[in-house]
Amino acid sequence: MTGGTELKYMTTRSEKIVKKLEEREVDYFFAFNFERSSTTVRYLSGFTGDTGCVLIGEKERYIIVDSRFYTQAAQESDFEMIKVDSGSLIDKVSEIVKGKKIAIEPSKFFYSWYMELAGKVKHFEDLEEFILQIRAVKDDDEINKIRKAIDVAQKALGKTLENFHAGMSEKQFSSLLEYEMVLGGAQKPSFDTIVGSGYRGALPHGLASDKKMENGEMVVVDFGAFVDGYCSDLTRTFAIGNVSEKAKNAYVSVLDAQLKAIEGSKAGMKGKEIDAIARTSLKANKLDQYFGHGLGHGLGMDVHESPFLNTKCDEVINDKTVITFEPGVYIPGEFGIRIEDDVLLTESGHEVLSNFNKKFTVI
Repeated sequence: MTGGTELKYMTTRSEKIVKKLEEREVDYFFAFNFERSSTTVRYLSGFTGDTGCVLIGEKERYIIVDSRFYTQAAQESDFEMIKVDSGSLIDKVSEIVKGKKIAIEPSKFFYSWYMELAGKVKHFEDLEEFILQIRAVKDDDEINKIRKAIDVAQKALGKTLENFHAGMSEKQFSSLLEYEMVLGGAQKPSFDTIVGSGYRGALPHGLASDKKMENGEMVVVDFGAFVDGYCSDLTRTFAIGNVSEKAKNAYVSVLDAQLKAIEGSKAGMKGKEIDAIARTSLKANKLDQYFGHGLGHGLGMDVHESPFLNTKCDEVINDKTVITFEPGVYIPGEFGIRIEDDVLLTESGHEVLSNFNKKFTVI
């Protein structure tokens, strides 16, 4: 079963939901994870299986699974177990919530589930924004797990770079990096590793290809490790041999923008205020037009969580939020540069959780 410290935090999460249900006059909160469609079930119950659902009411904490996951769920969660031997999980849920008001996360709720429950429940309540808010604020156990995921990823990158050579393909590099992460303790990468060399570096989310990485190119490596249910998300950009002065200057500008944004950030600021620090810095070097995405995003069980740092985010960043800082410059047909760190924002300031070297480096 989930350890004592983790169990304490999960109990607190359920209590927050129950309080919100009482405020909204709703009977149950319902979350369904179908083949890893949602991490909310794990966040609330500790169950790591790929399919199952939870129902939380004033006095009820149910986890509903079929025979494939019953033993696992009983070992991992202290929720009351409901085993479904025949029929679907939704059929069992509908029996419990018939005539009741239930709260859901609409973006994670399949239309087919809605159709099955629509004629049976009294009312659907949108609780997604509240779930995003409580998940954005990390407890100490979550922060420690993110630290571990960062450590695994950084050590893997160091070992991968030891084996780098010009002429290696992007896929070879990404495969080696992912292998080293798993060897170092990750269950899997946080996401498909991004490796973009030369002109492909200008594709912000360009997955590794068969292209060979050659001298004179910049290479962007965006990677992360998934450890104990939590993600890391880091990016480093390297020079392969001698690169142009334009690329070197752009690198210095991106790093400066990132450092200024981190230094000027703390909980209590709006997402767009922090984003503006990096954007203003790049504008001073006439590079802001090449920075097309937001500065960063929340990080936790999902690699992209609320809140977001971008030009439109009016959301105030809460104390103990882990968020990425990843300014980038992408010049089509030439090169891309991105530098990304995972940062804990608090009311007193910030702590950069990642520490892999980000000085201009030739490999």
